[in-house]
Amino acid sequence: MSPRWSDAVHTKVTDISLARTGRELPCFETIRSPGGVLALLAALCIFCMVCGCLGASPSPSGGGITPIDLPEPPGTCTLTGALAELDLLGAEGGLNVTGTSVHQVLGTGMSLDGRATSWALGLRDGEEVRWLTFGLTGWKEISLRAPVPAEEVNLTSVLSPEELLAMQDGMLSPIMEQLGADTVDIDLSEGVYATTIRSDAGMETLAFRADTGEVIV
Repeated sequence: MSPRWSDAVHTKVTDISLARTGRELPCFETIRSPGGVLALLAALCIFCMVCGCLGASPSPSGGGITPIDLPEPPGTCTLTGALAELDLLGAEGGLNVTGTSVHQVLGTGMSLDGRATSWALGLRDGEEVRWLTFGLTGWKEISLRAPVPAEEVNLTSVLSPEELLAMQDGMLSPIMEQLGADTVDIDLSEGVYATTIRSDAGMETLAFRADTGEVIV
C-alpha cells in the first residue's frame, strides 16, 4: 500500500544531507512570473537530463514499428512517493541536512494520475536557498541560483498533486486534448497550484487554491 500524503511529508526537511554537484544554472530573477516559472522548469529538465535524473529514451533498434500505447514511463513517481523516499534516506542515515523548510515544489512531465518524470524542491536553510531534484536516479542537490518565495509551503495542509489533478480532471482533460498534450507541469508555492499545459499547439496555465483545489479566476 502506498503511503498516505500526510504520512509521507513534513513541512521541515530534516536529517537529509546531499552532496552538491558543483554545477550552476543561470540565475532567474523573476521566477514568480509565468515565463520565469517555465524557464526554471526547463532549466531543471535540462539539468536532470544532463545528470541522468530522467534517463534517456532508448532508440528503437532495426526498422521495426515503435509501439505508441506505452505504459507509464519508467521512473515516474508521485510527489507522495518521492517524499517517502526522502524520508527513508534520512531514516537510513545516509544523507543528512537539518533546519530546511520547503518554499516551492515543481513537477514536470506529470500525467493526470499525479506521476511526474521529475520533481524539484526549493528549500530555505537559514538565509541560504537550496534546490533538490528527484528523478530516475533518486534525490540530488543541485547548484541553482534561483530565488524561492518567502512563504513556506505547509505540505500537510494542502492537497497533494495527485488529489488536485483527480479533482480537476474534468477541466484539465479537454484542454490537454485540445492542445495535444499528454502531461502537465505544476508549481506549488504561496498557497497556489499553477498548472501549465503546453505543446507545440500552444500553452495554457490554470491556477488553483492549494488547500481546496478551487479555481482561481
